Amino acid sequence: MLAFKMQKCTSLLVLFYALGVFATLEVGFGFILEGSSNRSCIESEKLSLLRLKEHFVDPSLYLWSWVGDDCCAWHGIVCSKKTGHIIELNLRNGALSGDQIHSSLLDLKYLTYLDLSLNYFYGIQIPDFFGSFRDLTYLNLSFSHFEGLVPHHLGNLSSLQYLDLNDNFLLSIDNMGWLSKLSMLEYLDLSSVNLSRATHWFPPTNMLPSSISVLNLYGCHLPNDILGSLLFSNLTSLVILDLGYNQIKSSFPLWVFNNSGLTHLNFGQNIFSGPLPEAIGGLPSLLELDLSSNDFQDPIPESISRLTSLTNLHLSNNKLQGLIPTSIGSLTSLLELDLSNNMFQGVIPESIGRLTCLTILHLSNNKLQGSIPRSIGSLSSLSTLDLAFNKFQGLIPQSIGKLTSLSSLDLSENRLNHSIPTEMGNLTKLNHLIISSNELKGCLPNAFCQLSKLETLYADKNHLSESIPKCIGELSNLKELDLFSNSWEGFVSEHHFFNLTILTYFYISSNSDLAFNVSSEWVPPFQLQYLYMKSLKVGPRFPNWLMTQQEIRYIRMSNTSISDKIPADWFVSLLSRAFIVDLFNNEIKGTQLSYISSASDGLAILALSNNHLSGEFPAFLCNLTSLSTLVFSNNNFSGELPQCLGKLTELRDFDVMNNSFYGEIPVSLGSLKHLTYLNLHNNKFQGKLPLSFQNLKELVALDLGKNNLSDFLPSWIGEQLPRLQYLILRSNNFYGTIPTEICHNSTIQILNLARNQIIGHIPPCFGNFSAMITSDSRLTMGPGFSSENGEMIIDNSKGYELEYTSTLGFLVSIDLSNNDISGEILDELMDLHGLLNLNLAGNRLAGNIPDRIGKLEQLEYLDLSSNELYGHIPQSLSDLNFLSSLNLSFNDLSGRIPTGNQLQTLDDPSIYAGNSQLCGQPLLKPCLDSYREACSDSDSDDERLWFYAGMGPGLLVGLLLFCASLQVNKS
Repeated sequence: MLAFKMQKCTSLLVLFYALGVFATLEVGFGFILEGSSNRSCIESEKLSLLRLKEHFVDPSLYLWSWVGDDCCAWHGIVCSKKTGHIIELNLRNGALSGDQIHSSLLDLKYLTYLDLSLNYFYGIQIPDFFGSFRDLTYLNLSFSHFEGLVPHHLGNLSSLQYLDLNDNFLLSIDNMGWLSKLSMLEYLDLSSVNLSRATHWFPPTNMLPSSISVLNLYGCHLPNDILGSLLFSNLTSLVILDLGYNQIKSSFPLWVFNNSGLTHLNFGQNIFSGPLPEAIGGLPSLLELDLSSNDFQDPIPESISRLTSLTNLHLSNNKLQGLIPTSIGSLTSLLELDLSNNMFQGVIPESIGRLTCLTILHLSNNKLQGSIPRSIGSLSSLSTLDLAFNKFQGLIPQSIGKLTSLSSLDLSENRLNHSIPTEMGNLTKLNHLIISSNELKGCLPNAFCQLSKLETLYADKNHLSESIPKCIGELSNLKELDLFSNSWEGFVSEHHFFNLTILTYFYISSNSDLAFNVSSEWVPPFQLQYLYMKSLKVGPRFPNWLMTQQEIRYIRMSNTSISDKIPADWFVSLLSRAFIVDLFNNEIKGTQLSYISSASDGLAILALSNNHLSGEFPAFLCNLTSLSTLVFSNNNFSGELPQCLGKLTELRDFDVMNNSFYGEIPVSLGSLKHLTYLNLHNNKFQGKLPLSFQNLKELVALDLGKNNLSDFLPSWIGEQLPRLQYLILRSNNFYGTIPTEICHNSTIQILNLARNQIIGHIPPCFGNFSAMITSDSRLTMGPGFSSENGEMIIDNSKGYELEYTSTLGFLVSIDLSNNDISGEILDELMDLHGLLNLNLAGNRLAGNIPDRIGKLEQLEYLDLSSNELYGHIPQSLSDLNFLSSLNLSFNDLSGRIPTGNQLQTLDDPSIYAGNSQLCGQPLLKPCLDSYREACSDSDSDDERLWFYAGMGPGLLVGLLLFCASLQVNKS
């Protein structure tokens, strides 16, 4: 929107400049101002005009005056007073059309001015003979829908000063060389002309005469042929340069700075990159600078503060970073400042308050933080203020109440965390107020009721509480009101909507105790198109006021305590115009949906899960071929699913979990080639898995658990379903071995084959599940999966059922429990470092627990119970720091139970029960080797004591013997 406004603004400025050039031309050719001569025009030229007129279609009678002898008096014709020749033909904005521009125009040999702009010459090429008007100084063919190649003959117009081919989308130029022949050219506008075939467009453009002051090549599909490092060029007199919307890939072209008189520079919507040069401060005349939507990086140069004449500065959608310079306060002429969608950090400088002429300020989508400066209240001319998607904290400053010219204020997606200042009630010109997704507290101030011009109020996703002020119903211009996800209390009554006659959008929910309390006879003054009500009491009866809303296109009413039947006629009417219908998590009951025979197509999402609906599957839904999401889970539907479901070719999500459907799974479901989520969990389906499911190439989640299916585990699941992430076949009667082909699908995150009749070994190729290898390889569900519609996956790999919705992408699990699988626990499984749950209980696995089990560093749940495992429990099990549930019971394990780290918290002896040779904590059975070591240590201490005790007497006896021998020798 902003880019469009900027282009519109630039176009107007170009137009004003063009008028200035035209005025110069008129002064230069004073005979034009003299008007036509007193005598009749030249007969041959009059006849030429009449022939030209014959080939025009003129529905608005623009050429009504082209009658009589004096063609110089006809509309759009100017003749020379000196010669009588026609020198000007101006058919601007004539709504003319035809099959050609007749060659009779050639007879007007002395034309200096030709304007055919703003006409409808569809399918007509610019005639080659236009290049024959040697005296032509002004040629304007803009907005006239010419097609084909621009003739090179236009290069013969050696006197041409003004050329405008703007906004002829079907025109193209294959070679720009002829432009360099236009030695008198001052104004060139080729905007929207296709120059993609002009592969070397810049050199001939650089050869344009030094007199060129306006060069507009906006949206020309220019090839990447601009030299950013070129220091000098012939273009030194430019006042307006527009190369916007061209995908030019270059650094900032330094030759631009040779044009010191430049007032308007637009490089927006290209792929310019690198830093903004300091030299940008050397363009003192610059009024408008648009560098938006590029890849410019680094901070804004300080030199930009020297552009004191600047009125519009647009740097949005780049990769600029660092601080917003304090010196930006020097740009006191600024009317528009847009720095949105960059990576600016730090605070908004207080100097922003000096920009008192500013009318538009966009700083959204940066990394700005701290408080919103009080000085922002000095911007008294501001009409638009957008600070959304930053990290602002603290208060909304009271000074914001001084911005009495403000019409749009967006503070959403920040961390503002105080009460809303009542001074905001002074913003009486406000049309749009968005304070969503903050941490605002307290009440919605009554002062908001003074904002009589307010059309949009978004206060959702905050911590607002207390009751909603009734005076909100006095805001008669309000069209959109979003109070979703707060902690409102009390009641919402008809008084809240008293004068909201044009309200079309109403969202509300509460984390506290809020009730919708209106009389059963209330007829709202509005007709809603969008309605979202969640977690507030609306029922138990189906609300009568809702049935008065005949324009609803989007409705979500979840957890609203409705325990009534759906009015069938109203529901059919709703389905005929709405694209989303969600009545999830109520207590709606009845069989009436099964009796609806037809409904108009157009619905995209139908979510009726978590209710008490019953009866057969509503067959009329098969005719709603635009359906992309159909969720009927957690109801009481029964019967068979119809084959006509195959007609829902746009279906992406189909969920009938926890119903009582029976029979075989319809083969026709295999024709739904866009299906990403298929959940038939906990029904009574039987038979085989349809071979047609091989066609579901987009399938991400398949849950057929808790049915009565009986089939070989199909090998094609791994080969034909390349995007599958979640495969749940538990609690059926699948048999045979696990096919190795399943390993071809490396994206699988959840594999649950528990409680079937599977035999054989675990394939070694399980180590190929790359989505289970790294803890950060969290994949996401297909684009349609949403907990908002009641869609979920139920997994019991932890031994009990858990519901996963938005957290599903973080679950990595293998459950092969309660089958007849034999062999060993593969060492390859220890490579699945991202695994959270591993359940192999209730099989016939034998051998040792792999020593590398400690490598499963993310493991939270491990169940190897009821197998035939033997040997020691690896010490590395103590390395599992996240392990919260462990079961090794009923195997033949032996030796000491490892201790340390997380194992210290798993002190339930039952997790080791049925292993008679285990010892140590938490079992009461001590280990024998510990007893022997203790005994051995005791024996050693006794021996050491006896050794030292015997040393003294021994030494004494030895000494006495030595002395006795000496005495004998003396004797």
